[in-house]
Amino acid sequence: MELKTIHVGHEGRTVHYYRAGQGKPLLYLHHLLGIRGFEPALAQLAEHYDLIAPFAPGWGPAKDDLPDIDPGALDLTLHYCDLLDALGVTQTDVVGISIGAWMAAELAAISPQRVAQLVLVNPLGLWLDEVGGEDAFAQHPGFPSRVLFSDRSMREKLLIAGRDKMEAHVEELLNLRAGAKFLWPIPDTGVKRRLPRIKARTLIATSEKDTIVPAAYGPAWQAAIPGAQLTTLPDAGHIAELEQPDAFSALVRGFLN
Repeated sequence: MELKTIHVGHEGRTVHYYRAGQGKPLLYLHHLLGIRGFEPALAQLAEHYDLIAPFAPGWGPAKDDLPDIDPGALDLTLHYCDLLDALGVTQTDVVGISIGAWMAAELAAISPQRVAQLVLVNPLGLWLDEVGGEDAFAQHPGFPSRVLFSDRSMREKLLIAGRDKMEAHVEELLNLRAGAKFLWPIPDTGVKRRLPRIKARTLIATSEKDTIVPAAYGPAWQAAIPGAQLTTLPDAGHIAELEQPDAFSALVRGFLN
């Protein structure tokens, strides 16, 4: 699948994105490590939806756009509104994972008319002192994202294998740098105050082996979003979409359908 580009907003910012499939639009907002090509989970979702999967400003080919985006929620939300306008999409279902789930929740809260249904998988953005969570930005620099996986050997398998090791490592660090702009030092974005504004039918999913967003955060998100449902992905870590593409895709399809 070839990566597409489009220019959005009054600034003409370039957005790099994948788009495939037919049917109802589905906007996918990625995790802390960006998008690893047209991933298996995305291909599965594209069999059922008009899937739109953009790189957020600061990730992947958009790494140089990071200084242009303020660290709060507003700039990112307006960015995605501009993207949907440029693509001619007035309303869409949205699935987000990790930091992408925070971005998806902000979009649904600030621009509720844009989001019909919402799936938030391992959402970052809340902080509970009594629960805590691993710091994704305070790991060993030699293998900084191992903590994101249920089995830490999966970092090498899913991110490094078959690639130039230095190139893959630099990309990994740059993606984590982008996430740190919005979530460091404590990933409390203030989104809790805005979550009650969400009108979309919503599913919250946490992963059983996620140490970044422990499963105890699920009920906090559910309580803050009117009518939200809650479920768990067994045996998965924070990057469930990479680890378990079949389960991730089935969860999203099962709820949206």
